[in-house]
Amino acid sequence: MKTKIKAKTIIIVLFGFLVFSFIVFTNAVFNFGNFQGMGIAKIFYLLGKLAGLVGFLFLSLLIFSGDTARYFDRFFGMDKIIKFQRKFALFTMVFVLAHPIFFILSDWPTLFWLIPNFSALPLALGAMSFYIFIAVTVASTVYKRISYNFWQYIHVFTYVLFGFSLYHAFYLGFDSGNRLVRAVYLILLAAVAAGAIYRTNYKLKQRRTGKFYVESVKDEIKNVFTLTLKPEKKFLFQAGQFCFLRLNQDKLYARHPFTIASSPGENELRFIVKIQGRFTQALLKLKSGDEVIVDGPFGIFTAEDRAKDLVFIAGGVGIAPFISLVKDRLAEEKKQQVVLLYGSKTEADIICRRELDSIKKGWFKKAYILSDDPAELAVSEAGHINQEIIEKYVPHISNSLFYICGPEPMKTSLKEILKKLKVNRQNVMIEDFFW
Repeated sequence: MKTKIKAKTIIIVLFGFLVFSFIVFTNAVFNFGNFQGMGIAKIFYLLGKLAGLVGFLFLSLLIFSGDTARYFDRFFGMDKIIKFQRKFALFTMVFVLAHPIFFILSDWPTLFWLIPNFSALPLALGAMSFYIFIAVTVASTVYKRISYNFWQYIHVFTYVLFGFSLYHAFYLGFDSGNRLVRAVYLILLAAVAAGAIYRTNYKLKQRRTGKFYVESVKDEIKNVFTLTLKPEKKFLFQAGQFCFLRLNQDKLYARHPFTIASSPGENELRFIVKIQGRFTQALLKLKSGDEVIVDGPFGIFTAEDRAKDLVFIAGGVGIAPFISLVKDRLAEEKKQQVVLLYGSKTEADIICRRELDSIKKGWFKKAYILSDDPAELAVSEAGHINQEIIEKYVPHISNSLFYICGPEPMKTSLKEILKKLKVNRQNVMIEDFFW
């Protein structure tokens, strides 16, 4: 719960800074409503100024959030950060594009400002930053086709973009003499610099974590297998977290997220992989001793609360984090009550069934919910996980934490069911698939 309080505090501070900056920029450009005698061309010009300032603000925060994503992962989760960045990038693009468009609408000859003229350096760097922004945006949409090393060089251009934009805004804008505007510029400069330092330090630390080699590739069920990696050094993580895996072969450049299915006390990393695409097919073909690049751990799908009961609801390969969480509790002999509701199509589709059935502890209860099979198992139900099943297997709903990982339709349905059961939203954790 402390993590959620810190996350809310960060959001409040960030939102407050955005509102403050917007008010400062609006006042600097429009002087709070001094529109008397203004023509439409002048209004378009001032809107162009405001769009440029807001675009620069958003661009700076986008760069900062990207560089510090691994730090803020502990508060928000990497899945939510990446989703935020993708949406925020669209807002940034709107303002960046609006900046020259409004200028052109105010006076069409300003169209020629987009041709860099280095005799007017601030203006030329503004045009250059515009083109760099377009290039980086295009690259980010096709990142899966760009080599990881080349993508790192592209990322360096974001700092060039920031530097050019800052120089353009500071030396060309008539509002740069405003002390509050300058204060915002300095805060953004400090934030981007801090983010760059953090990112560089993280990369250096990552190189010291050692390499990871394939120990085994084992079939689980049809189209699902377990990939086990052996790290050179002890790999520290929390049960329920995930890693990005990457292969430098066959133009499989993009990193892909997979939840760790082993417990923190084990000496290897296990990942349950469903075959769906070139990358997972390449993983299936790996041999013992092959190297896999691992980045992580990430995510806040972890069980830190020791007072409430735990309810794990899984579907398909969504069982992976719960294997890790349950085994972690076995290793430490934690007495926290755990209920696992695992939805599968048939009995043959139950992943790691032998491992789950071997757990004979009073604090652990499970039920398999089979949608396409008669419920013939001793611990199974027919159909889908619904309100009736939750009420049957979860004795203390109001004193339970619900963890959900599985297909999107299942997650959508369960959110509505838990809402009807009046489960507090803060007591519901959902693992998102976002790749």
